[in-house]
Amino acid sequence: MTTTMTARPSLYTTTIGRKVLMAGSGAFILLWVTAHMLGNLKVWLNRPEFDSYAHFLRRMLSPPFPNTWVLWIIRILLIAAFAVHVYFAITLGLRSRAARVSRYEYTDHVQADPAALTMRWGGLTLAAFIIFHLMMFTWGWIHPGYSFDKADPYHNVVGAFGEWWMVVIYAVALFALAMHVYHGFWSVFQTLGLNNRRWDRVIRVWATGASVFIFLGFISIPIGVAAGAIS
Repeated sequence: MTTTMTARPSLYTTTIGRKVLMAGSGAFILLWVTAHMLGNLKVWLNRPEFDSYAHFLRRMLSPPFPNTWVLWIIRILLIAAFAVHVYFAITLGLRSRAARVSRYEYTDHVQADPAALTMRWGGLTLAAFIIFHLMMFTWGWIHPGYSFDKADPYHNVVGAFGEWWMVVIYAVALFALAMHVYHGFWSVFQTLGLNNRRWDRVIRVWATGASVFIFLGFISIPIGVAAGAIS
């Protein structure tokens, strides 16, 4: 007697499984982004408060852990989450493209969500911006018009955003982030099958609120410096 055993598909091989993994990694990144934004807003209080927060990131759980160990653990987790998020975004896009039976010369985007249509270029923009941001405030490789001082994060922030074009770069990147957050927030509920007609409007309001909150929180800092409110 012969029995045939069908292998159960793993989480990362099914479309829904990949969407769950992409949503989960995105949620982890969003939590860090929100916490990082709230910490950065201390720059509105005063120099000691902001510098204390910046130094705290390097001294988390020290002792018993040596300085920067916990920060590097978080960085590694963020890199892993980012890699998972990008990988499944690409594979899902390729799978969706391959599933199309036929293509048309003209694609009607009237019903499409603008945030969804900009997810690709927005994701590329954010990837480039993350590297640029690290070069500015972590590694100190880019410091136009001011001298980078690793021991004085407040000075670095004020020096960086004293240049108008830096404010423009951050505004563009933060807009891309806000659009990404909006679509990602809404997509989580779609993946879980919770965005029915009854709840769709409520979910979109939450998504809008989250994206606006993130955008305004971050952009307030470069605008505050440019306006002279933070100096």
